[in-house]
Amino acid sequence: MSFFDLSQLSFEEFVSFFFDHDIATEEYWYQNPEFDSELDDEGVASPPVIVEHMTCLFTNFAGTVSKFSLQQINAAIWAMFTYGSFRLQKHLWLPSVPLPARLQCIRSMYFVYSDFVAKSTVPEMENCFQMWWDFVASSFWEQLIGRIEEGNVAALNTEQRELLDAMFETLSKLLLLPDERTQGYALHGLGHLHHPGVQKLVQKFLDEHRHKMSDDSIRWIEMCRDGKVM
Repeated sequence: MSFFDLSQLSFEEFVSFFFDHDIATEEYWYQNPEFDSELDDEGVASPPVIVEHMTCLFTNFAGTVSKFSLQQINAAIWAMFTYGSFRLQKHLWLPSVPLPARLQCIRSMYFVYSDFVAKSTVPEMENCFQMWWDFVASSFWEQLIGRIEEGNVAALNTEQRELLDAMFETLSKLLLLPDERTQGYALHGLGHLHHPGVQKLVQKFLDEHRHKMSDDSIRWIEMCRDGKVM
């Protein structure tokens, strides 16, 4: 069986492939055996191209997706990151992709939130942005299963630690954005990251904002702090 190779697409084709769908008739267009990502990188000619496309998309996210509806954007992100589809984040852990390119891609995710999510005035944002960092952070640890236990930061090599630090730094910046919705998404991501800096960072946020939070909100943030969030 042949499988679809995203690295053969130009950036414009890459964007169209993920975003330009009639959601009313094909909301789950990406649930197709042809796109099965469980094959890791069989059939992918150039993983660095996929990382480059992701970086370009995330860096210029607001402008690139401006012609698409929130529903189209939501379906595209689920297609990119979830099981049973492409799981593009897996390319961020490949030693065959230069480390600087992978770090740049992780850091470029900041602009998705600073330039798009935090500036959105819609009453209810699509859930892909809530789940984004769950997908990425969980994937980092899942690709180490059988070699390193989740959260065992001391066992990471230098390259793996740099990737984990880049995610932590990016989520830390998101937590500083003056948008409660984005802050919640950042806290959720931090809850899945298992970085040694998470507990102190989230506790500081909780101490500064506790006075205006409900008991349920406090309990949820404590779960993020302790790495027990769902």
